[in-house]
Amino acid sequence: MKSKKTVQAAGSDELVGIEKEVAILLSDMVGYSLKTADMRPTEIKDFMLLYHRNLKKIVHAVCGKGQSIESSAGDGAVAIFERNVGEGKDQMCGQALNVALEMVHAMEKGLISETRIGLFTGDVIEAVLDGKIMRFGASFSVASRLEELCGYFGIKILMDREVAFWQTEHARYLTCIGKVTPKNFLHPVHIFSIYKPGIHQCPADVNKKQLMGFIQIKNRAIELFCGNVLQGIQPDFPLARQKLLESQELFVEMTGKKDMPTERVLEYIGNHPSPEDDFRQVGMKIGEPVGQHLGIRLLNLSSELFKAMNEVFYQALVVDTAWERKFKLVWRKKNEPIIHVNDSPDGVYFIDVGSVAIFDSKGLQMAILKAGDVFGELAYFSKKGVRSATVIAKTDLVLRRISGEDLTALPVIRKIFKKIAQKRKILD
Repeated sequence: MKSKKTVQAAGSDELVGIEKEVAILLSDMVGYSLKTADMRPTEIKDFMLLYHRNLKKIVHAVCGKGQSIESSAGDGAVAIFERNVGEGKDQMCGQALNVALEMVHAMEKGLISETRIGLFTGDVIEAVLDGKIMRFGASFSVASRLEELCGYFGIKILMDREVAFWQTEHARYLTCIGKVTPKNFLHPVHIFSIYKPGIHQCPADVNKKQLMGFIQIKNRAIELFCGNVLQGIQPDFPLARQKLLESQELFVEMTGKKDMPTERVLEYIGNHPSPEDDFRQVGMKIGEPVGQHLGIRLLNLSSELFKAMNEVFYQALVVDTAWERKFKLVWRKKNEPIIHVNDSPDGVYFIDVGSVAIFDSKGLQMAILKAGDVFGELAYFSKKGVRSATVIAKTDLVLRRISGEDLTALPVIRKIFKKIAQKRKILD
């Protein structure tokens, strides 16, 4: 057990600090303001007292009456779990998760309102002032941010890697969500949750073999996404995406719904198809702007079309961005051919990262295209209907490809590519 430090405040007989390592459970009711908007003060009082009484019942049922949970800012609550003499961190962290799981079961039964829960291990310092115990430490801020991230990932429980590491009873159900650095945080947090029957959209009678398969694939996908320095694994977004899609397909098969944390990572890869320079250090930066979406970037490719754009076109291209899913991510290695002259077209390509060289039928280089450029559109607007050039990767590439079928089904996008093709013919 970590040693405790006692600090006597100068000139005070009341304030004594004791530093200790603890597991923190910090919770917050979802939609508190909306739930209480039309209540009178006495109704809010009764509603919240019942909520906190039920939280205490859950804690006492799991840990005994010696463990407390305190209200925080009205709809919030915090419980501090310590190691008793002779106990290890596994018991301390196990109790914190057991309480969180019972809170989720209580939500399912309608005993308490929907609540988000963050679990974190760290150091706090206690002080007694006027007979009341006060606790301080940056660990509370991290636990609070984990609770907030539950909303982003659409999940009820998030825990840091240390809480996850010390689990024994529920270890096989632990699922890695990712490595994230929330806005205004200096250091990343490896976050986990737990998927088991009756928890996180998993029905009580869920097929356990499928569930374990999902957890295994999902954990492998996140390892490929984040990388693993100790095992020499570098972030591999193409393979991570493949595994994430595989795990999502399995989750839908067993629950009928999509797993939101998986969708969030797929969304991140869609916005950042190759690791940013600091990704290995900070992982996903939550709350940071992602830059222009594909609709804006395609719009910028044709200034003439932009000038003629009416409200309907703008709505279809920039506001309603569901069509962007038609552009599938494609990764290619340096010197790898993308298309060959005289081949039948397989789609139009938008360069997200990297550059390509364009060669004519005689093998002479005609141009170099870089990030933000489009190629492959001419075949769809020429009489021959075949590729007019060979395109080879000059660097490792991230591309977005739309098929000919989807191009036909999206007239706004087709008009943009037609305009680009016309300009290219004029230049040729």
